[in-house]
Amino acid sequence: MFNKPINTILKAQFDTIHSEAVQTAEQDFKTNVLNKIENLEHFDKFKFLITEENRIKDLIDKNKHPYYVKNHSSGDWLLSQFSSRHFLLNVDEFAELKEAIYLGKINSLIHKRVSDLKKQIPKFTYNDFLSGKECKYLITYDNQYNIEKEDYYKMVTWQSDRLIKVVSYEVELLVKNHQEYCSKIDEPLEFLNQQIQILEEELIESLNDAKEIKEILSKLFAFKDFDIDSFNDELLVYNYPSFFNDRIEFRRLNPSTIGKVLTKLSSEPKTLFSNEYMVFYTLDVFLSWLKDIVKGKSIQQPFKYPVWEDLLNQKIKEAENELQPKIDEIQDFVFDSVKSKKEIRNYLRNEFEKQIDKYNTIEEKQIFYLLRDENKNPLISDFKINALFNNEEEEYLKNLKEAYILQNISWHISLTFNEVFDSKTIYFKKDTTSHLMILSLTKDMVLDKELSIELDEAMDSFFKEMYTTSLPLDIHFYNHREKYSRIFEKSITRLQGVLDYAEPNNKVLYIQSRLKELRHRELKFRNLLGRKKDLKDKEDKYPNLFKEFLTIEAEFIKETVQIFPVTLLPNQTDPLLLEKETDSFKTFVNQEKQDYILKILEDLAITKDGVYNLGDRSKGTVRGVIEALREEHIIPKLSLKRLCDIIANQINLELKSKLDWSNTSDDYHKKAKQYIKDNPLH
Repeated sequence: MFNKPINTILKAQFDTIHSEAVQTAEQDFKTNVLNKIENLEHFDKFKFLITEENRIKDLIDKNKHPYYVKNHSSGDWLLSQFSSRHFLLNVDEFAELKEAIYLGKINSLIHKRVSDLKKQIPKFTYNDFLSGKECKYLITYDNQYNIEKEDYYKMVTWQSDRLIKVVSYEVELLVKNHQEYCSKIDEPLEFLNQQIQILEEELIESLNDAKEIKEILSKLFAFKDFDIDSFNDELLVYNYPSFFNDRIEFRRLNPSTIGKVLTKLSSEPKTLFSNEYMVFYTLDVFLSWLKDIVKGKSIQQPFKYPVWEDLLNQKIKEAENELQPKIDEIQDFVFDSVKSKKEIRNYLRNEFEKQIDKYNTIEEKQIFYLLRDENKNPLISDFKINALFNNEEEEYLKNLKEAYILQNISWHISLTFNEVFDSKTIYFKKDTTSHLMILSLTKDMVLDKELSIELDEAMDSFFKEMYTTSLPLDIHFYNHREKYSRIFEKSITRLQGVLDYAEPNNKVLYIQSRLKELRHRELKFRNLLGRKKDLKDKEDKYPNLFKEFLTIEAEFIKETVQIFPVTLLPNQTDPLLLEKETDSFKTFVNQEKQDYILKILEDLAITKDGVYNLGDRSKGTVRGVIEALREEHIIPKLSLKRLCDIIANQINLELKSKLDWSNTSDDYHKKAKQYIKDNPLH
C-alpha cells in the first residue's frame, strides 16, 4: 500500500464516504424541502427556502472543516485536503468529512432552488413604489427582489431624502421649542437632564408593550400638545426598535406609510407631527442635541442644519484644487526628455504604490463606489444620513476628499503608464493568476479553519472591491497578490510545524506524494510549452517554492536517517524509538510534564479510588485532553491512538470495550486548552 501516493491510498474509502454523503443530502433535500414546499405559493416557498438556507449556513459556520464543505463537489481537490490532514496529523476525520460533504451538498441544492425561484419574483418598479404598492420580497429580505438597479436607487434616494427632511425639520423644531421653554425656567439644565433620563433610562430596548411606551413618551416635553393615542399600538411596537438600531430601516418608508407625514410637513407645522415609522428617528437625533448641551454647549446657541449639498460640493472643489498640482508634477517628470524609460517606470510605480498605501488606510471603501459618476444622488443621500444620524459630517467630508484625490491620481498614473509603455497593467504580466495557484497549493498542505476563512475573505474582498469601487484594477490586483503571498507564507510556516511533529513514515509518504504531483505538473507544462509558445515565461513561482520547501524536508530526512538517539539533546526522544516503546509514559515526556498531564486529567476527569472508569463515550474526555496537549506542544504530535494507549495504561484506565479512541469530547478539549492557559507548564 505504501508505494502509492497518499491520495491514491485513501481514494476508495474517500469515494465511498463522498457518495454516501451526497446521496443522504439529496434524499433529505427531497424529503425535508421539496415535499414540504410542493403546494405552497411562490412567496411561501421562497420564505421556507431562505429559512432553511440560513439554518444550513449556521451549521456550516459552526463546522470545524469549512474547507471540506466549500469543496464538497471538487473530488480531487477535497481528497488532497483530506489526505494531507489524515497522514500528517494522524487523525481519523472520515465522519467529519461525511458531515461536511453533506452540508455542502444540501446547501448547494437549496441555493440553486432559491436562485431558480428568485428569477420568478414579480418585477417591482419605481412607479409601482410611488403609486403606493408594496413589494413583500423587498420588505422582508435584504437582497431578494426583482428591481432594476436604476429604480432601486431612485427608491432609496426617495426614502432617505424624505426621512432627512422630516427628521431635520422636527429636530430643529424641537430644539427651538426647548430653547424657548428653557429661557423661562430657573433650572434649564436640570430640565434637559430629566429629558435625557427619560430617553435613555426609561425607554429601554426590552419594552414591547405599546401602552407602556406611550406612557413614557407622554412624559417628554417634545410630546406636549401631541395626541399620544393617535399612534397605532401595533405599528408603534413594530417601529420601536429603530430607536436603538444603528441601521435605518428604509424599506419601511414608502408613500403608503409616510405619505400623511409628508403632507403635514408641507404646511410647516409648529409641533411634532411624524408617525410611528419616523418618530423614533427624530427622538434619536434630538437626544444628540440634548447631550451636547449637557457637555457644555450653549442652550440658546442658534441651531440650524446646513445645506449638505453645498458642503459636499465645496469639499470636492477643495479636492480638485489640491489634486491639480500633483498631476502637474507627474506630467513634468514623465514627459521630461532627460528622464530614461527605467526612471519613468520606477517613478510611476512608486507613486502608484503611495496611492495603494493610502487606499488601504481608508476603512469605509464604499465611498469609492459612491464616487462613480452615476451615483451622485446616492452619494448626497449617504452623506446626509451620516451627518444627521451619525454626527459624522466632518469625518465623512475628510474621507471623501482623500478618496476623491486618491481616485483621480491613481487613474492619472495608470493612464499615463499605459500611454508611455503601451501596457494596460503597471505591474503584472507573469503572475496575474498567482492567487489561484496559491489557492491550489494550499489544498496540498494542511488547512485549518482559520486559514480557510482567511482565504475566503481574501477572495471575497477582491471581487467586492473590484466590482464596486471606481479605481484602477492594478490596485486590487496588487493588494490581492500581497494578501495571498502572506497566506502562502503562513501556510508554509504552519506546514513546517506540522511536519516537525508528524510520524516519520507518514511524513515521508506525504512529502514524496506531493513532490511527485509537482514534478508531473512540471512535465505537463513543458509539454504544453512545446506546442504553445505564448506560455513562455508564464510559469508561476509558487509551485517552485513549494517544491523547494518539500525538497529541503526530504533531504533533511535522508541526511539524518542514520543519526542515533545518543546524539539527541536532553529530554528529547527519538521518534523511531517511541514507535516501539508504547507502554511507557517516560519515553516521550520528562517527569515535570508527566506530573502536569496527570494533574490535568485529575482535575478535569472524575476518578473513583484512583481508577478512571470510563465507557466508550467518556473516553473522549481523555482524547480531548491529549489533543489539547499536542496542540500546545506539551506532548509530541505522534499517533493519537498510541498516546491515548500510553496514558490510559499510566492512569489505570478501566476500559469497557476495545481501545477505540476515534471520538473527541469537544467540551473537554476546550476545558483542557483553558486549563493550560490558566495553569501554564512553565
